[in-house]
Order: sequence, then C-alpha cells, then structure tokens
Amino acid sequence: MQKTKTLIISTALISGLFGMEAPIVIPDILNPITNIQKDKLPSVFVRTGPTVQIGILLDTSSSMDGLISQAKEQLWKIVNEVAKANKNNKEVVIQVGLFEYGKDSLPQYEGYLQMLSPLTSDLDKVSQSLFELRTNGGQEYAGKVILESINRFVWSQHKDDLKLLIIAGNESFAQGSVPYEKAIKKARANGVLVNTIFCGDGRRGINLQWKNGAILGGGNYFNINHNDRREYIETPYDDEIIMLGSSLNNTYLNYGSMQKRRAKKANIARQDMNAKTISKSSYIERNLVKSKSQYTEASTDMVSAYIANEPAVMAIAEAELPDELVGKSKKEIKEIMETKKKDRINLQKKIKDLEVKRESFISKTTKKDDKNLGNAIINSIRKQAIQNGFVFR
Repeated sequence: MQKTKTLIISTALISGLFGMEAPIVIPDILNPITNIQKDKLPSVFVRTGPTVQIGILLDTSSSMDGLISQAKEQLWKIVNEVAKANKNNKEVVIQVGLFEYGKDSLPQYEGYLQMLSPLTSDLDKVSQSLFELRTNGGQEYAGKVILESINRFVWSQHKDDLKLLIIAGNESFAQGSVPYEKAIKKARANGVLVNTIFCGDGRRGINLQWKNGAILGGGNYFNINHNDRREYIETPYDDEIIMLGSSLNNTYLNYGSMQKRRAKKANIARQDMNAKTISKSSYIERNLVKSKSQYTEASTDMVSAYIANEPAVMAIAEAELPDELVGKSKKEIKEIMETKKKDRINLQKKIKDLEVKRESFISKTTKKDDKNLGNAIINSIRKQAIQNGFVFR
C-alpha cells in the first residue's frame, strides 16, 4: 500500500516539473530505452525564431580518424555558412547535436552508440564533444543510430523550421537489428530529412545502400575522401580577424554559480585553442562565428543577457555576478555593461566587414569540387534550406 502511494506522489511531482503539455516518453518498440535515467528526460523545444537543427551522426570505428579530424576542423565553417541563412527577414537559430556510433568501447546492448551532445545552441559544448572523440573498432549500426537520434534529440515541431540528420560512415548501411528503412520512416514522420555521407568510393557507397538511405530520407547522398585535409587559403584579412576575435573574449562576463561561470569562461578559451591547434582556417572560422548572433552566450554571459533583457540582468543576485562585478554598485555595473556592449558591437561589425573581403578573395582561388565533410554538409543544408523557404545572404 505504501509503495502505491509513493508511485502516485512521484508521478504527480514529475507532471508538475515538466508540465501537462510536456511530451510523454514512451519506449519505441524498435528502440527500448535502457538508459533514460542517464541522459535525463527530454526537455521541450523552445522556439525563439526560424531554426535549423542539425543532428550529426559520426562513425567512430577504427578507420574513421580522418572523418573525426574533418569534423573537428570544419565545425565552425559549417556553422558560419548556416548562419548566413534567414527566413521571413529573421536570422536563423542554429542547433547542433552529436551522436557517435560503431565503437567497441561503447555498450553492445545500446548498439555501440551514444549521444555526445543534445541539439543545442551552445556550440562550444558541441566543439568540446568533438575534440573528446576517439576511434576504436566496432559494429556500425546506421538504422539504430538514426532511430536513437529521432527518439532522443528534442526536435522542433514548427512548420517553418528545418530539421536534418547527417550520418557519415564507411560500412554497410543495412547492418544491425534495426532496419534502416523503418528508422528513416520514423524520421520522415517527424519531419526530419536524412542525408548520408559515405567515406570512400561513391559507387561502393551506392552498393552498400547509403544512397538508398538518402533517397528514402528525402535528403542527399555524398561520398567523400575522409582522409583528405582541406587546403588553407591564406588571405590578407586572416590575422586581423583572429586579433579582433580574441578581443571579443574580453566582452564576455560569465554569471551564475561560481563553478558554472568559471567553467564556461575556461571552455571558451579551450575551444579557441582547439580550433587554433587543428588549423588556422578553423581558428579563423571560429572567430567569424563569434561575430554572429548564433554564437549566443545569453544563458551564461551577462553582456549577451543584458542586450536581450536589461532589467532582468540588473536584478541578478550578487552571488551570481561575474567575478569582475562583485562589490560593484548598480550604477557601476550598468556603466560596465554599456561599455562591454558597445565594444562587442564594434568588434563584431569590424569582423563582419573583413569576412566579406575574405570571402571575395577566397572565391577567386578556391576549388569548387573539394569532397570533404564540411562541403558535403554545407551543400546538403543549403539545398534543403532553400527548398524550405530559407534564403542566404
């Protein structure tokens, strides 16, 4: 009797926490959820404008070191290109999520896969997850990872938004106990397009059913040389972009608990260093992204939050303030916020002006047929975004 009461009380608490309109999580018959407590219950998608959601599913088996390197190097290039889209004269919100699959060190009962990052606008978290990736031998179950991503990512239900899965690998698309046809059918029922990228010869990818996956998914099929490295095209504007991007970091003032704000500040610097270490072009593109509204830090950066909602920010408790503002009066805090705001807007404008010049320079020298992960993803997104009413400036 006591157990029954506890169950009722617990159910009521969950309903109160998540609201009556929150989605009920029911294990799919093709995908019994065995680790729901580890990843927590999905939250509800909160829409703030036209949104592009990109779920990236990467094969991390032993032969995929080149693929992971390309993903690390080209994340900021991909985001920077998507950030040029708008719909109904509104800039897009970008969310990126990440799964890995096909690695022996991942649990067999979960299909040798795991979600590394939910769909999020915190792009530094996605970058962090990418740079923590390691490859290992394993079984690559495309159908299983597609189904998991549909079940566990929190997808928009708005008709004006674009939802994409991009899966890359180099083994048979038909492996595993979950038929890829059924997984893709569920994706399409949720309005998600499935794009496939085969790492290797294009004809072999077709024979291994990667193209059929894209056809069923309403997406595009590509093949790439995953061991190729992108050529860096130097421009006269690169060093100034890097310098201005570094100055942007001085306009971030992280708030919240001490642990949270210091961790966030450290991660911004860490992802700067990761991009810088892997290639100069990646470092430049990261700094270009930081000049855009899609690099939002409003949940942890006081200046971003101040720009969005000044009154709410000025009411932040002293214990939550950035270290630099502790002990300051409200008047002093407001003056600092205004200065940081003006500095950021000025720096972002300078970077955007240099970006236009840089792109013009590169367009005269770059190859148009580079078969790498970044270009494959960008081409897929642009094509499908335009078909769904987005425009690129």
